[in-house]
Amino acid sequence: MFKRLIISCCVLVLLSANFVTVYAEKNASEMERIEREHREELRTMWDSHDVEISVKSIRLVDPGYTGIGSKGDILIALDSITDHVAIVKDAYIVIEAHPDNPNGGVDYRANDWISRYSEIKGLRVSGTSSSEKSEAVSYAENQIGEPYSLATTHWTTDKWYCSKLVWRAWYNQGFDIEGRTYEPRGSHVTPGDILDSPLTSVFYSSF
Repeated sequence: MFKRLIISCCVLVLLSANFVTVYAEKNASEMERIEREHREELRTMWDSHDVEISVKSIRLVDPGYTGIGSKGDILIALDSITDHVAIVKDAYIVIEAHPDNPNGGVDYRANDWISRYSEIKGLRVSGTSSSEKSEAVSYAENQIGEPYSLATTHWTTDKWYCSKLVWRAWYNQGFDIEGRTYEPRGSHVTPGDILDSPLTSVFYSSF
């Protein structure tokens, strides 16, 4: 009887391990599919979003610097490996969620996108005050150290991917920059959602 019990327990352990492996593989495959669709979507709309507004650049007073934007602005990049979004803290620093960051998640990084990416757009959220820009940046800063994950919903605040962090920073200030006003909210906030939002305007384009 005891031997049968041991065998049954071993079988259950093996079945559980197999289930976890299959689930993990299925989940990874789904994340890859979602990311692939988001990349295709962003490329489809990229060229149709030209510079809409003119803003002052730090390079007017500091010709040797290559930073883009100011507090609260959004940077979006096309990349051969993965597209990316960040919120600007100031002319020298951005805040981003990226798996390659030293802590594996949300962190500060140099505002050096011109040297990191070849195709970039800078966006400004329309109708925002200085205090709202500061609060959006503060929200992103408060998530520093949190882990990166695509397997997370809009509303959880313990895991982040790049576009979710930027969207949520502005959402908490009353600006839903996910865009697509007449389309249902998707499972993820995408870079394309933010670029196509009626609440964002392009102030910089590398092409």
